[in-house]
Amino acid sequence: MNKFIKSILILSIGMGLLSSCVVAKPAQTDTVPRTITVSGNGSVSLKPDLVYLKFLVRTMDWNVSKAVEKNAANSDFVLKALEQLGIASTDISTFDYSISQDNSNNYPGQYTVRNTIAVVVRNIEITGSVIDAVIKNNAGANGLTSFKYAVSDKESALRQARTLAIQNAQDAANLLAGASGCKITGVQTISEFSPSYYDTGEVLLKASDRVNGTQIKEGTIGVSSQVTITYLMEN
Repeated sequence: MNKFIKSILILSIGMGLLSSCVVAKPAQTDTVPRTITVSGNGSVSLKPDLVYLKFLVRTMDWNVSKAVEKNAANSDFVLKALEQLGIASTDISTFDYSISQDNSNNYPGQYTVRNTIAVVVRNIEITGSVIDAVIKNNAGANGLTSFKYAVSDKESALRQARTLAIQNAQDAANLLAGASGCKITGVQTISEFSPSYYDTGEVLLKASDRVNGTQIKEGTIGVSSQVTITYLMEN
């Protein structure tokens, strides 16, 4: 009987010690970091050094073979005109070639053959002359379907825009955190919207241009970046 009572006492003491250990252990708490999220914008303007042009060559005939032959001849005239202006063959490409027949009047109509000739003008000072040679002098193209300024080194411009956007966001974060009695300690996340490129150039085509030549008013290329950054902060 004494042994039984002794065993109960030993078990009770053991459970008491275990219970005291569990109670004495400090509770773990997850500390949520304090953050602030801001957006920043940056943009730079550059002088363009490239012009991308697209010319349409379209021919029609009741005979599909003749329509194809006319289109090939007109396209060849365009290529020769570009070659005479010093445009490299590597800066000329043809795409969107198609052959179709007009059946809108419920009977077989004429065949239309069309293609687009894309040109990269690396000396933008001759852009007007290129347009004149290909279109106004009846070299074979029917019209200018696209005109776009560009810069050859986009990556440098984009790096500048991104740097300005991040600096803009950091300035805003420091201002807001400081006004609330805190300070920025690090970056938690950062994301960027798709960079954008835009130009402000114009093509001036006037009646007098037939005598004086097509005039090009050079614009600028804008490169912009927008970022969203979540900063860590503390008192």
